[in-house]
Amino acid sequence: MAYKIAIVDDEENDLKHVCHHISDFLSSTDIQLNTYMDALQFPIDIYFDVLFLDIDMPHVSGLELAKEYKKRHQNALIIFITGHNELVYKACNIHPFDFIRKENLDIEMPDVLKEINYQLSHLHPSVTFYINGNAYILRKESILYCESFNHQTEIHFDTSSITVNMQLSDVERTIDSNHFKRVGRSYLVNMKKVTKLEGTTLYISEHYQIPISRRKKKLVLEYMKEVHL
Repeated sequence: MAYKIAIVDDEENDLKHVCHHISDFLSSTDIQLNTYMDALQFPIDIYFDVLFLDIDMPHVSGLELAKEYKKRHQNALIIFITGHNELVYKACNIHPFDFIRKENLDIEMPDVLKEINYQLSHLHPSVTFYINGNAYILRKESILYCESFNHQTEIHFDTSSITVNMQLSDVERTIDSNHFKRVGRSYLVNMKKVTKLEGTTLYISEHYQIPISRRKKKLVLEYMKEVHL
């Protein structure tokens, strides 16, 4: 799954300049880059791994947008970009990942991108699966659960899925994470994505329900406690 990066800046030239730096520096990284010239058009409910924000914008300032965005997406990395150095102090309360001054963008941007690349690769471990000779690099945390059928395994995400020609046990070894637990013969679940256990139904994210056997219920409760400690 690609890393999602957004840039919000009402100055078109600055927007293009930042976009060029990101595309050039992260050319070997799978990214999805979205740009917005109006903060009012920014989809605040959509998660982005990295958000570049101009502080001084009409209608809604970068500071206001960052505050609201952090309420919904605490793990997003926010980088403020500004041509007004005096505004940097006001932004400190939001605890951004970094600042970039527009007049020094060419100098400061490469170092910030290096640190972003490090954070994304180390804080978001990935796993690679091969389908028809093509490599799919997936963030482990983006996987909700895996379901086996007919010697294949379907790997589910929030709004999509892929199917690999692997036994569920092989998928489990490939993912190699303590957060993924077998809750039955056919299911491997990312326990970080479990929202509740009700009766013998396991709820994952907002959209999925998985049946578990009564004899597995106690074990599943223990798994849930482990990952949410």
